[in-house]
Formats: sequence, structure tokens, C-alpha cells
Amino acid sequence: MAGAVGLEVGAIVKRVPEERMSKDAQSDVATVAKGGAVQIVGQITQRGLGFFFGAVFVRLLGPDGYGLYRKVNQILANLAQLGLAGFNYSAMRFIALARAEKNPAGVKGAVWVGIFGTLVASVIVGLGTFVFAGEVAGVFTGNAEKQDELVNLIRLGAAYIPLFSLLQVLRYCTQAYKTMVPSVVSGNIVQPVARFILGVALLVAGFDVAGAVVSLNVSFAVAALLAGYYLYKIMTPAERAAAPRMRVREMVAFALPQGGSSMLGIQTLGLGILILGAVSTDTAVGLFAIALSLQGPGTVFLGGIVNIWAPVVSDLHGRGEIERLGTLYKTINRWVATFSYPVFVALILEPDLFLKFFGAEAAGAETAVVILALGNIFYTGTGPTGLLISMAGHPSINLVNSVIGVIMYTVLGLWLVPDHGIIAMAWIDAGVTAFVNSLRVIQAHHVIGIHPFGKSFFKPVAASVAGGVALLLWRLVPGTGTLIDVAGLVVGGIVYLVTLKVLGLDKEEEYVFKMIKKKAFKRRGKSPKQEASGE
Repeated sequence: MAGAVGLEVGAIVKRVPEERMSKDAQSDVATVAKGGAVQIVGQITQRGLGFFFGAVFVRLLGPDGYGLYRKVNQILANLAQLGLAGFNYSAMRFIALARAEKNPAGVKGAVWVGIFGTLVASVIVGLGTFVFAGEVAGVFTGNAEKQDELVNLIRLGAAYIPLFSLLQVLRYCTQAYKTMVPSVVSGNIVQPVARFILGVALLVAGFDVAGAVVSLNVSFAVAALLAGYYLYKIMTPAERAAAPRMRVREMVAFALPQGGSSMLGIQTLGLGILILGAVSTDTAVGLFAIALSLQGPGTVFLGGIVNIWAPVVSDLHGRGEIERLGTLYKTINRWVATFSYPVFVALILEPDLFLKFFGAEAAGAETAVVILALGNIFYTGTGPTGLLISMAGHPSINLVNSVIGVIMYTVLGLWLVPDHGIIAMAWIDAGVTAFVNSLRVIQAHHVIGIHPFGKSFFKPVAASVAGGVALLLWRLVPGTGTLIDVAGLVVGGIVYLVTLKVLGLDKEEEYVFKMIKKKAFKRRGKSPKQEASGE
């Protein structure tokens, strides 16, 4: 059996020789594939634990309690982005540039500016949050009793702001070395695992929302310590011993607009939760948060690829290799669509099935799940364009885009949500997401000269349509229930994969499979020839 599989894989690889890809292209694909694979494992761990934590929360405290927690979490997360001030991206970019110049003093200087810059900013924001928690809470609730509870929770979570900011800067510093392992282990595995274990324990013990907030603080403190250790180990002896050469003005000039863009991003800002929290009920917030959480599996691949993509952009763009960057851009976008589109098709056609994870309390979120998935087709289908623009030296463009998106989102939300609830919020989210991400594609083509759509982009699109049609036709099969619905998803998934196979793999995917094959054989102590012969 093993020999047959080896022969089949070997035959596939031989059909497209490795020479079809240049050495540079092979290096780019290998870097992104390896880094992306590690990050995707971390994203699956983080989002999976977050998803199940939410499911446990809803079953224990209902959508109302979950909505309160998500509101607090979103407030703290946005304030943490303010405290981060973009120094994570600035540190990563300037470390990557200094390493390309073989400048250990510049590397160490970028590390110190990133760490101290974000510590100063985040401690100020954290202290301000603690002092003005009453004013912040007053924006998001009009009930005196609930306002007191919200004030206490915000103050309890104020330490989260500098802890989150420090962790992010340390993680991005290690990413500048074009490796994702330290970042993923500290931020995507250790932190969510610690939060899940401690958070569930405190919920079961009866500490309610306060216990979940405490678990955030503790988990980020543990992860930050680990990330700091990883950074120290990854720096070369020359970098650790060098006298830091700090480009403070340049790093701050890059950090602030990028920080504004990150803080005002539609996906990170959580405006839907904040607006619903201000003009509606905690239950509405909870239902919308449930619909958002179900989008997570569809955005895992994009979330996994962007962090390794950022230093690669800085490197290639800094050396003027625009054509090479454009080729990689198209490859990554095709990969994102390949892994993301079938998930969103499934959410659009079977939202009820996925909501069963949250129990009967999640009833009412079905339509929001479908609408948000439509918007995320644009979000994932336009690829990592925002980071392309920023890491190519144009963070101010992203800042303007974010400001436009936030204004549109807020105005439409305050106008429509009071009368139409989470359905209006979902349409606003989807519409603004589609507009901003489409605009970024046009801007990237204008200022850099590349776009994310290659000829083979139609393959995951066509396969997703075929899988969706199969899922619709499955509804003609007699019977109802969860098992029937799951079987329909399996059939749709098989049709999707078969369609992709019929349309054929591209040279980049074949090269990745060849890398995997070599690594698998090496681990087993056999050469590909030995494996193919069954020795």
C-alpha cells in the first residue's frame, strides 16, 4: 500500500519538473508554505479553543452573559491596539531591513525601540483605562447596575492592555527572522491553552465573567514571558552583544499610521459588537458574537499566512523584486481562496447545523451567519493586500482606508441598527468589508503595480460552486436531522476536492507537495526511491 502511494505521488511530481520554477520562486514558496503551515496549526489551536470556550460560556451563562464578556473583551482589545501603537509591525519591518543589511546594531536597536515604545504607550493607555473606566462603560450601557458591573470588569482587565501589547511586539520581533515557531507557540498555543483551562475552571467555579477576564490577564502574562525567552534565543550572539543603533524617528513615523490602521480595521475593531453594545442588548451582542465566531474557520488560512507574508514583502520590495513579489502574491491569494471558500459556502447553505454547537440559545443568529460569510468571501478573496500596502512602505494608505471604513460602519450602524438589530449589523459589516478590501486591491495595483488574481484563481471558485451545487442537490435526499446534514457536507466536500483535482494543481502546489514528500521520507529513514519500491 505504501509503495503504491509512493509511486502515485512520484508520478504526479514527475509530470511537472522542478525546473519549471526558478530557484527564487522555490525559495519564496518554501518560506511562505513552511511559515504558513506553522501559523495555521497555531490559528486552528487558538480559534478552536476560542470557539469551544464560547460554546461552554453560552451554555453556562447564556447569550446575555457571553455578550457582556465579548463586549468587555472587545473594549480591552481595542484599547490594547491603541497601546500597541503599531510598534509590532514597525519592529518587524526594521529588524528585517537591518538583517538584510547584516547590521546587528540595527537589529538590536529596532528590538529596543519596539519594546520600549509599546511599553510606554500601553502603560499610559492601561492607566487611563483604569481611571476612566466609568466614562468608557457609560458609552456601552445605560443601565446603572450593569454599568457598575462593566466598570469593575474593565478595571479588572486593564492589565491586559500592556500584557497584550508586550506579547505582540515580542512575537513580531521573532517573525522578522522568517520563522513562525516562536510566535505561534507563545501566542497561538500557550496563551489560548492557558486561557481555556483557567477560564473554564473559573467559570465552573462560579466566577462568571470576572473569571474569564482574569484568565485573559494571566494567560497573556505567561505567553509574554515565553515570547521574550524565544526572542533572546533567536537573536545571534552578535546582535545580543551589539550596541543598539536606534532609528527612533523612522520607526515611530512608520508605527503610528500602521497602528491607527490596525486599530481601526473592521475585523480587529469589532465595531459590530461595540455598536450593538451601545444601542441594543447584551443578548443581541451575544448572538452577533456567535455568528462572528463561526466565520473563524474560513479565515484561518488568511490569518495564518499574513504574518510570514509581512517580512517577505519587506524583503522583496526593499530589494526591488516587484515581479517576484507579484507572482508570490497571486499564489498566496489562490491558496487562501482554496482553503476559505468551501467553508463560507457551507456556512451560507447550512448555518443551522453549525449553530448547534452553541445549543438552543443560539437561535436567531442564522441569517447573520449567512450575511457575514458573504462579506468574508471578499475579505479572503482579496488576499493579504492590507499588509502588502503597509510593508511596502505605505501604511498611511491603510490608515485612510480604515478611517473611511470606520466612518461608514459607524454612521450606518447608528442609523439602521436601532430599528433592524443584528441583521442590519451583519449587512453593514459585510458591505463595508467588501468595499474596503476591494479598494485595497485597486490601491495596491496603483502604488506597487501588482494584483492578487492569477489565471488559476478560477479553480477554487469553480470547485466551491460545484461543491455548493452538490450540497443543494443533497437536500433532495429524503430524511432530516444532523446526520443527514453532516453527510451532505461530506458529499459537498468530496465534490469540491474532485473538482480541484480535475482542474489540476499548479506548479507551486506541486513543489510544496514535493517538499512534504521529501520531508516525510526523510523522517522515516527512507529515500523516495526506496519508498516507491516498497523496500
